[in-house]
Amino acid sequence: MLRRNLFKNAPHCLILAAVMFLGWFSTGAAAQQSGVTFYGILDLGIQYDRVRQQAFSGGLPQGSLNQSFLGMADGVQSGSRFGLMGNEDLGGGFGVNFVLEGGFNPAQGISSQGGRLFGRQSTLGLTLREVGRLDLGRQINLASNYFLSIDPFQEGFGQANIGSSFGSANTSRYSNMLLVQVTPVSGLTVGAGYSFSTEMSAIYASELGCINTLSCQVTSGGYNFISNRNMRAITLGAQFKRGPLDLALTYDKLYGDASLQNSSANPSFWALGGAYDFKVLKLSLAAGQAIDGFTNGQSQGTGATSSTVLISTSWTPGAVLFLPGARANSYLVGVTAPLTADVTLLASWQMMQPQGILTADPQFKTQQIFSAALTQQISPRTNFYTYASYGLNFAMINTAESFVLGVGIRHQF
Repeated sequence: MLRRNLFKNAPHCLILAAVMFLGWFSTGAAAQQSGVTFYGILDLGIQYDRVRQQAFSGGLPQGSLNQSFLGMADGVQSGSRFGLMGNEDLGGGFGVNFVLEGGFNPAQGISSQGGRLFGRQSTLGLTLREVGRLDLGRQINLASNYFLSIDPFQEGFGQANIGSSFGSANTSRYSNMLLVQVTPVSGLTVGAGYSFSTEMSAIYASELGCINTLSCQVTSGGYNFISNRNMRAITLGAQFKRGPLDLALTYDKLYGDASLQNSSANPSFWALGGAYDFKVLKLSLAAGQAIDGFTNGQSQGTGATSSTVLISTSWTPGAVLFLPGARANSYLVGVTAPLTADVTLLASWQMMQPQGILTADPQFKTQQIFSAALTQQISPRTNFYTYASYGLNFAMINTAESFVLGVGIRHQF
């Protein structure tokens, strides 16, 4: 009962915490510098994709699938972007900061994130040096933030990144979010956030029927006047980084549009992971679980085409699946190894096991993804990369296979 009341009153608790943060004043803190920085990333390459999938019970609209792609890919290692960030010293250790960051496809000259001008991040915040920060606006959740340094692929390289099995760490962006992060002791960061409307689309399914027949209706996200008619979210997390050790624990819970049927499942996601840098290599481990639904994982390939050709209604890009009784366990083992001063090897194995009501359906099988990449730094701001990734039972869909191979160049400015 206490836990239920805590989550029910979470928005009020977070707003109270924000007010306390704003009233927290420390005259002994050092002054902050003021300024504005323009920055960005351009990432382009050539990619080969091959996908295969057999027709399962219920049938695929196109029957068996065996297709391939060879062409230009955008945003493989890092999503291409441009941004402005700045801060102003308010005195007494306080500062105001902002980030305006938009994603785009340089191969086609079009915007990403649904055409938003600043779809990657748009925040205005206050900081108190050595204490914490408060950020308001569109931003990534804490799982995506805290597991970025644990994933060998740093949530890049498409299906190779941790988001293919840990949906909450799939660079999930919540609009209209209030996020508080504090540093109670050196190396430890604790955060809590509440989104009044994530503006993510959703699939509300009471059973597997619509998924088996590929007839699930996707409800578009938005920001409605009536509070409980928005998809809201809580994101909680803690990260400890000191020396070679990096640990993270996160929890996300989503609340659907109460005016729609089957919206009471309230999917939740937890993840626990860490990394240790042994100098000769960094070892990463993670485990987690999705309960009563899923957030979208990575589509096969990365940045090659506008949508995947593999059938996976559970992972409709940008959508959240509300499905009571559905669960999945996720695991990751990863390695980051510097081979020379300029060349680094990245590798990982991921597994996502269907649980709950999914175990009784032959359509769903355990997903496994094997990935490797080499990056070569050729200047302080530019690097080459080559990568390969193979997914078996991709997105936990029985017989779905995805193989990706590519090379590219990334430039930061």
